[in-house]
Amino acid sequence: MTPVRVDDPDDPRLADYRELEALGHRPDPRRFIAESELVVERLLHSPYPVASVLTTESHCARLGPALAARPEVPVYVGEQGLLRSVVGQNFHRGVAACGVRPPELRWHDMSLGTAYENVPEDMLSALCRRPAYTVALAQGLSDPANVGAIVRAARAFGVDLLLLDRAGADPLSRRAIRAAAGNVFAQGLAGVTDLVAVVERLRRAGATVLAATPGPRARPLGAVVRPARLVILVGSEGQGLPAALRAVSDDEVAIPMRPGVDSLGVAAATAILLYALAGAQDPGL
Repeated sequence: MTPVRVDDPDDPRLADYRELEALGHRPDPRRFIAESELVVERLLHSPYPVASVLTTESHCARLGPALAARPEVPVYVGEQGLLRSVVGQNFHRGVAACGVRPPELRWHDMSLGTAYENVPEDMLSALCRRPAYTVALAQGLSDPANVGAIVRAARAFGVDLLLLDRAGADPLSRRAIRAAAGNVFAQGLAGVTDLVAVVERLRRAGATVLAATPGPRARPLGAVVRPARLVILVGSEGQGLPAALRAVSDDEVAIPMRPGVDSLGVAAATAILLYALAGAQDPGL
């Protein structure tokens, strides 16, 4: 689509971007906002539907090839001051895009019995037919920056599917997308309501489940031999993995640390686990 010049901050076509700062990080159940040139470019190169792009002329020119590859996407071009008026803050990034959520990442559809309660069966079935895979499951993460950093690590170290607790932070919040540097659009993701049921489903299909915990039963990471079909469980820094998830795991694993250091932080610890158990096994890295 040929870029359309906009000059009125009250233009109804810009409604998705209006007052982003005032809305905070509350998830829209149908759409999400991506910001910055790199992130928007990665969104445009992904299979995610894109409702529109709002940008300055200079950013529009640099995004030219990515926009040309998505001619169905409306592109609105305005001055920096217009963008600032629309979003309700000093929007120095110069470009934003409104994307459409896939069903498995509609973060407001959390209640039991909804169509989006758990991981789509076709997604799990396709995974379980493979002779080898890596699944990571993150439980109870409330900080979207941690979720974004874990998405980025999962993408870096070849995780086939990242499962996220729907009671935790939204991976398509603006802050999580920024922390993931747009890798969220290329990483296999799904929200989970009943975490134990999904882990049991994978385990019945032949996966070995490792729970990351500093508990006394945990084996040091260096002593763990990676199985072909692997599920790694990580929990929040404050509470750790609940007993119900530890009970459906085959083993517990811990990262050895010097005495007096009680935690690396969930994002850093997950990155180490994924590298050691997934990335270090990948000849492509």
